[in-house]
Amino acid sequence: MGDIPVTTFASKSPDGFKVDRPSSSDDLNKPLYVQIQEYIADLILSGKLPPDAKIKSEREFSEELEVSRMTVHRAIAELVNEGLLDSRHGSGTYVAKPKITYEAREMVNYTEAIERRKIATASQLLEMGQVAASRRLAEQLQVEIGHPLYRVLILRFANRVPVILERDYFSSQRCPNLEQWDLEKNSLPDLLQKAYGAKLSRITQLFEAVTANESVARQLRVEQGFPLVMLTRVIHSAEDGKPLVFSMDFLRSDYLRIQSQIPL
Repeated sequence: MGDIPVTTFASKSPDGFKVDRPSSSDDLNKPLYVQIQEYIADLILSGKLPPDAKIKSEREFSEELEVSRMTVHRAIAELVNEGLLDSRHGSGTYVAKPKITYEAREMVNYTEAIERRKIATASQLLEMGQVAASRRLAEQLQVEIGHPLYRVLILRFANRVPVILERDYFSSQRCPNLEQWDLEKNSLPDLLQKAYGAKLSRITQLFEAVTANESVARQLRVEQGFPLVMLTRVIHSAEDGKPLVFSMDFLRSDYLRIQSQIPL
């Protein structure tokens, strides 16, 4: 079975729909295995092949794309080396979960950190409303018990998979009319500085291993009891040193790495 011409890339997607990809002039200089590698990567990054999905065998790709199995094997091997695919002995090849390595400083702005790694990201505002400060929230935000707070829930996605559930609490007095701002597209520091003209002094963060309760598990689409990392964060004002926002974020441990560089 001969290789398809490099001037045309006609193939079928996993759901059986034909995909025609006329080659650009740049493609003329690309080896065929690179074209196939990019084609499979496009299916993964677009979400058509979700994490943990088993991909077709080399024989199936070879027959559908009309290329040699050796060409397909090399394309898949390159994707395994890149971390997009995971080869499991005796089982097959699967779409790898996109482990996101964060620098500790990047945990403030998840969306920017994910996009920097060329992973498709999205955010969904799940809830925004006012609540009365409980004892714990009052202590964290240095307000009276019962003080009116904004409570915001945002779900963050990486390659269409929900990986972070973000809970933020703001004093309604220090951050009035919060509902008029786009909370999905702005990081907390950006929101505080741009919307309220706040000057920030420091951010305190605490990492803790926890398991998903029923509510968190439902939002992150995992089983109850699934291992998570809970990140609690307090952002302080430079003007009076008091907290402006308190956050409790739940991160799926299977999509997370945390890295820190310490000068010696």
